[in-house]
Amino acid sequence: MKLLLSMVVVSVAWLGLAVDDGPDLTGVKCIVRGNVAAKADKSSDYQKGHVYFCCGNCKAKFDADPGKFAVKANHQLALTGQYVQVASPFGGKCAEGMSTKVGGVEVCFSNEKDLKKVNDAPDLAAKAKMVFGKKAFAKAFKPKQNIDLTGVKCMMMPAKNVTAKQAVDYKDGQVFFCCKRCAGKFASDPSKFAEMANQQLVATGQYQQTGCPISGGDVDDEAVVSVNGVDVKFCCGNCVKKVESQSDDAAKAGLVFSDKSFNKGFEKK
Repeated sequence: MKLLLSMVVVSVAWLGLAVDDGPDLTGVKCIVRGNVAAKADKSSDYQKGHVYFCCGNCKAKFDADPGKFAVKANHQLALTGQYVQVASPFGGKCAEGMSTKVGGVEVCFSNEKDLKKVNDAPDLAAKAKMVFGKKAFAKAFKPKQNIDLTGVKCMMMPAKNVTAKQAVDYKDGQVFFCCKRCAGKFASDPSKFAEMANQQLVATGQYQQTGCPISGGDVDDEAVVSVNGVDVKFCCGNCVKKVESQSDDAAKAGLVFSDKSFNKGFEKK
């Protein structure tokens, strides 16, 4: 039993496994000295994020040769929530139920064969290299956007809030869901949910209005209609009446956030 516990401690220390998977540094260990807590004031810029160390000496070692610590640094980016998974490390979309934890990070795969390959690796270091190595990490993970998801509801299940962990790339941005099943449903046929996805891009501030979605012309700041909680401006009273005359909120959203209208009135921020 003592030997088993020792092996677990060594494995955890190697990657700096966090006790808490949250975005703070609670339980996060230094990349260079895996058994010492990382500190917020000892960090280095790395791949559009930050990696953390226990002391200045460890930071200096990393800065001198970041490539030497790439697997551990990539792991820490995912562990601290700075990067989110968008695909399998081996390529392809993640499939439902095909996931396992690697160093405290839930990692998903596109098929059972790839999942088994990781699970059958001899130790944590080998698993981490498969998932957080340079090429695999570039395929599977992207920087988390600083998006306020407060009050944003899932387009599939409107009674539930979305979570940052369930994101799907869409139109140079991301749309968010409450669970893997909803995210997978969207990913299988995004065009089917285009109006709701376009609306969420605006609601989350990833896209901004640049013109009237009906005419494509300049907007009048006083010609405003709230469409499912999103204030949309129009060029004139006629366009406002056209939207307000729709039978319900779904019809209004269909008119304003269809791909055709969205391309006329909104651009990536």
